[in-house]
Amino acid sequence: MTHLYEELVNILEKEFSLCTRMVELLQQEKDVIISLDPKALEQLLNDKEAITSSIRGCDEEREKILAALGFKNKTISEVAELAGADYEDKLTGIASKFTSIIHSITELNRFNSRLIEKSLYYIKTSYNFLSTFDVSAQHKISVEV
Repeated sequence: MTHLYEELVNILEKEFSLCTRMVELLQQEKDVIISLDPKALEQLLNDKEAITSSIRGCDEEREKILAALGFKNKTISEVAELAGADYEDKLTGIASKFTSIIHSITELNRFNSRLIEKSLYYIKTSYNFLSTFDVSAQHKISVEV
């Protein structure tokens, strides 16, 4: 059973590392949105998708380990309380770090969403303004994201 706890800690640390990388990408995303660089945005979206896929894989692995430990559908904090002295502190620390990083990801996503909304508004307003003078855009820009 001890090896399962070790596997759980390892997968949680890997997942936390991926979440940290996601925070870095979300911070970069702000600058890319402001610069309106479509190629950089596309690369960033590909990187975010790859990280998201890896996080999803970690989630699946974590769920398997939790099921093997008899803790199906339990949070990390709940598992920490039941894990015993050897793993309680370690799992409690990981749970705390996850709470913090998930908050960061949520806030960055919210901020970037507002930036995107404002950018789209400015683009639409500019397009409408230019249309009043029968000026058409040289490049077609896709806003599907």
